[in-house]
Amino acid sequence: MTSRFISLLVFCLLLTGLASTTLAQRPGGQTELSTAQRLEVLGSKCESMRRSLGSAISSMGPAKKSDDKSKPNADDPYVRLKGLEKEVSALLNEVNDIRAKNDRADKFDPASIDRLEASVAELSPRVETALQQTASARGASASSSSSNKKKKGKLFGLFGGGGEDKYAELTGAAVAGRDRVLFEEAAKEVRKQHFDTGRLLFATIINTYPDSAFLPLAKLAIADSFFLEGTTSGLIQAAQGYQDWLTFFPTDPLADDAMLKVAEAEMRQMGLSDRDISHA
Repeated sequence: MTSRFISLLVFCLLLTGLASTTLAQRPGGQTELSTAQRLEVLGSKCESMRRSLGSAISSMGPAKKSDDKSKPNADDPYVRLKGLEKEVSALLNEVNDIRAKNDRADKFDPASIDRLEASVAELSPRVETALQQTASARGASASSSSSNKKKKGKLFGLFGGGGEDKYAELTGAAVAGRDRVLFEEAAKEVRKQHFDTGRLLFATIINTYPDSAFLPLAKLAIADSFFLEGTTSGLIQAAQGYQDWLTFFPTDPLADDAMLKVAEAEMRQMGLSDRDISHA
């Protein structure tokens, strides 16, 4: 009786061990997840890699040209990351395609999910390594961009001082017309210190083209011209002009800069011989 009980117990243990071994040997290691869940995980991993690569690429400059014009420089960090981004995008497209078929209950090869999982597992460490190895290049690119911004002149770049003009940056999509020509002519006059002439041209834009994309900048440029003039009267009118501009355009991208110019105009008045003593 005892030997029969022991034999039954051993038999049960053997069956339990065999079942455990069979489950452990199922391919893919994803048996606990449904097909939809596996595809969801794959899509999430691909999206994460693509976002990381996209962010890294956007912080870098364009690729350096190699001597061979027909081929890009494969060692360039930008080219390397762009190549990985293409690989990730291709995998993501495949995942989305199979996911759509699964949602519609269309037929597809189940082995393709195993292949995609293997591809993502192989690509993920390569992406991480590339991001780590190109970190210094991205930092150098960001530093260079910051340096270029610092080189831009005062007064939002409207009247020179290095770098591209701010108005070109903010109104690059504006259709060329008489208002743009007037703005450029007015800016040239102010650069030549013909302040009154420049302000008249800016005022022409304001009065003649009320719907112009250059209207906010024309109003701001008038205040800038008084600031450039630098006299006590000019600085007072500049500060008032900036404050009026902020009243009309409080959400403009240049609003923070305009508030700073108000303070600078007040500070500069304290250093003038004919200043109002209330600023001292």
